Formats: sequence, structure tokens, C-alpha cells
Amino acid sequence: MSSPLLASIDRVHEGAPHRVKDDEKAMLYREICAGRPAARGSLARDLGLRPTSVSQAVRELLADGLVAESQEGPRGRSGRPERLLVPRPDRMAAISIYVDSRELKGALVNLDESILAEEFRTVPADAGNSALSAAIFGLARSLRRSVPRTARLVGASVSLVGTVNPRTATWVSAARWPKLSDLDLSKAEARLGFPVALRRTNETELEYWLACNPDAAGKSVVLLHWGFGIGSAVSYRGELLASSIGRFGEIGHIRLGGRAGGRPGGRRRGGGAAACVCGSTGCLETQAALWALLPRLRARLGRLPEDEGELAPLLSDPRLLAVPVVREALLAVQDALLVLHRIFYPDIVLLSGPLPENPRIFARLAEGFHRSLPGYARGSVDFAAIPGGMNGCRRGGASPLFRDTLRETLRRRS
Repeated sequence: MSSPLLASIDRVHEGAPHRVKDDEKAMLYREICAGRPAARGSLARDLGLRPTSVSQAVRELLADGLVAESQEGPRGRSGRPERLLVPRPDRMAAISIYVDSRELKGALVNLDESILAEEFRTVPADAGNSALSAAIFGLARSLRRSVPRTARLVGASVSLVGTVNPRTATWVSAARWPKLSDLDLSKAEARLGFPVALRRTNETELEYWLACNPDAAGKSVVLLHWGFGIGSAVSYRGELLASSIGRFGEIGHIRLGGRAGGRPGGRRRGGGAAACVCGSTGCLETQAALWALLPRLRARLGRLPEDEGELAPLLSDPRLLAVPVVREALLAVQDALLVLHRIFYPDIVLLSGPLPENPRIFARLAEGFHRSLPGYARGSVDFAAIPGGMNGCRRGGASPLFRDTLRETLRRRS
């Protein structure tokens, strides 16, 4: 089973009024999606369900197109060949749109998270509301044309950076696009003709990691993304923490009295705090974000792209830690992690981004973090990296849309 959503789909009705036969239908669907073709009789025996209940639920799954019946399989107890049931993940599709560096990227995914199509739009730093709105709607409309004829498009998930107010469907601001201001996306559903859900990028990434690691649901988890920008997300016992104004975990835009270039407060050579893309000065991002580091890294390493996915393999060289600006940035990020630890005391610290994917940088950061913890906290924190760039947004961003649709589809009608 490739999708965390389908692996847990038997719990889709939790928290909502439902009947036992709704749970049975969801349980059957999960088993059919488990990767091994199954016959009705074996499903009834393995799940302890009545054969009539299985037949009725399977009839509905076939009618909805969520499963298909194969040609004749092995002979059952009666001696007659049994037809095997297989999932049809292409029956539903969804669009995931997300921010990577100064690009808006989009992926069309199906129920088992296979990528059916991908596109991107590069948006320059001086872009405002109209350009960003055009990129979002352009991606959504273009990817819609790639939806298979047999699939139902359940909607689009849009994961954004900066301040995002899902309640009013407003992208309030983003430091990497200073001219963005209160972009109203409340009419997106009416313009596109399908559901649109706004989210924050780091929260989407953390939610997907939790779905892939259900054993962590009872723990406190902090995610720090160290990439083009720097931000964080926090979950407590499986629940994401958030604020009423749509911004949370902006660790990249606080002043830590850092060490940029050995100069406290993120100061430029010759005095004066370094200007941040957020409009403030001396922020952590001025010391460690890739938008600030890339000009200096390019002077030493040659051409480097801004795209985080393309950057990761280019920054994987173990000798990168010998570059002074990287060592200084690492110490600043370490300070940020220690601040997050003092506030949330997490059981697990996750790192994502191109630099943490470098094994030597990750090891040095983990060693420095653990060494700097107070004695009472040492040995209490697991440290891990999330590889693969923005995979949570790319593959898992649309999971809530799929879940909402399947919650209704997996109710028994008979």
C-alpha cells in the first residue's frame, strides 16, 4: 500500500455520526487497497464479516468505480473460480499547488499518490497579487486538463508560505514576495468549479509526515524547514498548533542575536543589521536562509539554482561544511532549534530542506543540538531529517480533500 491515506481509510468515519455498516465498507476498501487481490469470500473470512454484508458493500464499491473485478481467479471452497477485487486509484484525482523557493508548483495526484502530471510557474520577487493569482489559477486550470476521463476531480489543495488565513481564504503576506498583500482567494471555488483548500506549507509537510509515521501521533513534534526560507510547524499529540491570524512558527523572522559572519545580530560587514526580505533587519533568515546564502555560495561553487529540489544533490558534498558561511549558518539554525526546544520541549525534532539533507551538515547540527541541551533534557529528543524536498505538499497536500470525498462515498447506501 503506497498511500498513508488509504492505509488508514478504515478510520475515515471517526469523529462523525456513522453506522457499523459504514465502518465495514471502509474496512473492506482498505483491505482491497492493501496490495493483494482479494475475493469476496476471503474478505468475509479475514475480516469476520457476513458474506451478505461483504457482497452489498462490494456492489456499491464497484458501482462507484473505486474497485474493479478481475477475471476469474483461483478456485474457492465451492470449487468455482472466484473473481478478485482490485483497487482503481485513478477513479479520483486532486491538484496540489505549493510554494518552492520563488516558484509555484502543481502536481496532479491520484488516490495512491501517483503523480499524473506536474507543472510550475516562476514568480519574480517583485510580483504582486495579480501575478501570484494568475500563477495559482493558471496551474489549477492547466492541471485540470490532465485529469483522466475516468477520474473525478475532488479539488485543489493550495499550500502557501507566510501568513495564510484559511477562514477567509486570504493569502495575507509572504516575505519572499513583499508586494503581496491580502490576496483574496475566497472566490477560487466559483472561478474554478471545484473545491479549493488553503493551507500553510510547513503544516502540510508535518501533517503528511505524521500520516506516514502513525506511531508519533501521541508525541510532540517540531518541524524546522531550512531552505529558501526558514519556518517551523508544531504538532502536539497529532494535532497541529495554529493561530487565529494565519501565521505560526515564523522562527526565520525573529532576531536571535546570532553569529552571522561572527558578527552578533546578523550584521553586515562595516556595521548595520542585514536587511531581511520581510522588511525588518537582523532576522535569522539573513544569516541562514538560502536566499541570503546563495549569492555567497555561487561565488565559491558556481551556478546554483533556487529550486530546493534541484539544490539538494548539488549541496550534498560533505566538503560543504568547510565553507565558512555554511558553518556560520549552521550555528544560527542550531540556536533557533534550541529556542524552539525551550518553548515546546518536543519529543521529536524534524529537519527539512536541501542543507539538512547533507549528511555531514545534519550530523553536525544534531550533535551540536544535543550537546547544548540542558542535562535534564538530554536523551529525550529524537532528531530526524525528511528527505525528498516538498514531498508532503506534492503528494500528500490533497489528502484531506480525498478523505472528505471518501467519507461520503464509503457510507453504505443499502
